[in-house]
Amino acid sequence: MPPQPHLQQIIEARSTLTREQARDLMRQILDGKLTDLEIAALLGALAARGETASEIAGFVDAMRTAVTSIPLTDPERRNLVDTCGTGGDASGTFNISTAAALVAAATGTNPGANLMVAKHGNRAVTSQTGSADVLEALGIPVDLSPDDAATNLRSHRFAFLHAPSLHPAMKAVMPVRRALGVRTVFNILGPLTNPAGASAQVMGVYSAHMVPIVAEAMALLGTRHAFVVHGSTSYEKGLDEISISGPSQLAEVCAGTVTITTITPEDFGLKRSPTDSLRGGDAKANAAILTAIFSGEQGPRRDIVLLNAAAVLVAADLALDLPNGIALAAKTIDSGAVIKLIANLSTKS
Repeated sequence: MPPQPHLQQIIEARSTLTREQARDLMRQILDGKLTDLEIAALLGALAARGETASEIAGFVDAMRTAVTSIPLTDPERRNLVDTCGTGGDASGTFNISTAAALVAAATGTNPGANLMVAKHGNRAVTSQTGSADVLEALGIPVDLSPDDAATNLRSHRFAFLHAPSLHPAMKAVMPVRRALGVRTVFNILGPLTNPAGASAQVMGVYSAHMVPIVAEAMALLGTRHAFVVHGSTSYEKGLDEISISGPSQLAEVCAGTVTITTITPEDFGLKRSPTDSLRGGDAKANAAILTAIFSGEQGPRRDIVLLNAAAVLVAADLALDLPNGIALAAKTIDSGAVIKLIANLSTKS
């Protein structure tokens, strides 16, 4: 079917697409069958009206068929977890989800721990330092081939999956996304399209209203176990992480069921701290922050990493709940396992 009827549904009628219609429309976008003007109009209309869970699931269906996949076995894929979030929260914090991913991967090196972290991400787009930037500053390779990524996952329980290298079809929409310069539905779709096929994840979203919508989309997509999170900050805007500056909204997705809760740092014996205490900088500065945390630094930066790493460990079924996950993450950091993991991954001499 040509794209015009679907575009008319969204742009003129402001009605929603079925999952099948959304899948068909995204396939046409990725195949280059829409003009830049049509794509821009579609993205603007979706942002104004708001995406539904079924539409997100349909878009992801199409994107997953176009991704360059990482060659892993099905049993290996069942051990994968990701921490890729939407970005776009303009909070200026250091790379919290990347730090949480490294802690989880280091925990996964424990005997009997069936966990591998396939960290999906990009260089900085809406922030000063993206996950690729800080990992590169730590000496960790960020532009692995699919085969090398699989090797790193098997050997070290961690691999960074550079989104632009593994989503070649996304070139069809990049000119429009760059020209618009604002968040679009693709900020949501990218984290749901892990090239290694991770079925467990912690996904931060830039707005609280997206938490239940993304969680329902995950349930439709068959996600095994995940958290969708959005936290409060000391300012008007929120955080696409679990926060220690105020309450956080969490949607847990498990076996097709979505459970939404609100938590505070005090629930876990953590001190509430202002967002300014979590400020980051350029890649070198953020790498130094992560190294300090992993070397034993105490305080709010460690606390927020522990809380977010705990969610990863629960999603990966290594921890029963968040308090247990916090304790396990703290033990991993204090053992020196994260520093050792970075040294094993590092290409620096």
